[in-house]
Amino acid sequence: MKNLLLSTAIALTPATAVLADGHGDMFRAEADPMAIHASEFIGMRVYRSEDGKGASEHDGVQKEWDDIGEINDVVLNRDGTVDSVLVDIGGFLGMGENQVAVDMKSVKFVADSSTAEDLSDFFLVMEASADVLKEAPTYDWTRQADAATDEMKQDATAAAGEIKDDADAMAENTEETVKDVFARDGFANVVATDLTSEELTGAPLYDSNDEWIGEVSQINLTDDGKVKSIVADIGGFLGLGEKPVELELTKMDIMRADDGDDLRAYVSMSKEQLEQLPDYEK
Repeated sequence: MKNLLLSTAIALTPATAVLADGHGDMFRAEADPMAIHASEFIGMRVYRSEDGKGASEHDGVQKEWDDIGEINDVVLNRDGTVDSVLVDIGGFLGMGENQVAVDMKSVKFVADSSTAEDLSDFFLVMEASADVLKEAPTYDWTRQADAATDEMKQDATAAAGEIKDDADAMAENTEETVKDVFARDGFANVVATDLTSEELTGAPLYDSNDEWIGEVSQINLTDDGKVKSIVADIGGFLGLGEKPVELELTKMDIMRADDGDDLRAYVSMSKEQLEQLPDYEK
């Protein structure tokens, strides 16, 4: 079984299909056999080891391992990198459950040699002492919320400055400007805000004309810990049944509601271009 270091974790999906219409970097037509999806990863057990061997595989769960908790969520940075994995630990420590954020590089995928034919059978293992885990700080979401608020204020200030400096240019593009403000009124970019897979999954998706086209159903990461793409279920406006397509996250705008946690995703493609995309094979 391939040894995978957890600097990733939602889905290890290399590019396998390239489109000839210039959108090859944005879309994927099928999943890699080694793909691990967020729905499978979240909820997995995490083990603690102190043997210091860093073995890439073991024959089943080792007797010296401690089951320290489970994966609660994965935190993403807006630049497409994985910030950390949230683990609910406790129990064996003789303390109440505590949610901590663990750097992805501190957790490894360890193959189960007893089922070598099953590529999806592996363990998540951390090299850490019980004392280190007892002293781990509880993950605090306060700074994230404050950062989002500060960024919305900065966006508002920057927008005001642009209106003043570019009044003439905006007057020449009144129709496009009014349309954009109307469609995205009450939302602000979340360029510097950490996003979790739970937040992104289910987010509505809009095309280049600000028309609703579907929703985010899955997030894929590469094996170097960067977001490779999202899978969106689109349909309805196409006059056919809903179908999954793969979209490059870095080519999209993610926006959050000013008065809540609702997210929207915008892709710079028209309805006609989306109609030509191949189905994503999960």
